[in-house]
Amino acid sequence: MISMFRQLEYFIQICKEGSYTKAAEVLMMSQPTLSQQIRFLEGEVGTPLFERVGRGVKITAAGEILYQKAIFVMRLIEESKKETYELRNARTNKLLIGISSMDFFCLVPRFLKFHEQYPGITLKFASAENSSQQLLDSSIDIGIIDYHEPNKEIHMMHLYKEEQALVVYEDHPWADRTVISFQELEDLESALFVRDLSVIEQLHTFSDKITKSLHSKFESTSVEILLFMVLHKMGVAILPASLIESFFGQKLKMIRLDPSPVREIKLILKKHHYNNPSVQTFIDFFLEQSKK
Repeated sequence: MISMFRQLEYFIQICKEGSYTKAAEVLMMSQPTLSQQIRFLEGEVGTPLFERVGRGVKITAAGEILYQKAIFVMRLIEESKKETYELRNARTNKLLIGISSMDFFCLVPRFLKFHEQYPGITLKFASAENSSQQLLDSSIDIGIIDYHEPNKEIHMMHLYKEEQALVVYEDHPWADRTVISFQELEDLESALFVRDLSVIEQLHTFSDKITKSLHSKFESTSVEILLFMVLHKMGVAILPASLIESFFGQKLKMIRLDPSPVREIKLILKKHHYNNPSVQTFIDFFLEQSKK
């Protein structure tokens, strides 16, 4: 089995170099030895893998199939080496969490409580740009998101739901209101910034007039920028109520919506996460907190 892996490494290198001579130099071995190993490999698969072309070689159709499979196999081996190393070493007491700034603000109390209960586990936060891919690439251990495309390699679980509300600047015509209906958003004369896709879909079902207020010369997916735009009277926004409340005193006013739009927060992780026991500790803690 070990010799087969070696032969696949040699095969991949020849594919990359397009030459036995160059591949042998990179692999620091003699060309006759390399040629012999490839003949053994061709004997295993039962077909030629290369054709001679001038001073180099060209991969055959069968070789192309093997090349794609070989790349996949070698990647799995590297991932296995990495995961077994991490199992034995320091990463077991560190968690890499992909999360948006908006969700981070809302979950700060939980993170602090987790640290109090598990001071030996370091939490490292990264921007959640493409959490599914970040998980598959092992650049994060856990993703906290509000939207997830199904993936057979990723497990998703419900974390909690949160109310969303309208935030306006302090001298906005609606600043004295405490509740408004969705239908009243038709009378909105300023731009409406909405980050959550489910809320955008909900607004579309009410009326085309509300939808038009979503088209603005200014757009952002950053909650900090959205709040900054509201402060500077560039428009109003629909954001998590808990987030707006944390920014009270910043010349902002919160208005509840009827019906109240709800945003579902999910936790995602790779189905096979056993290389880091801290992942399960984190999941158990957060799910328990969600029940309270």
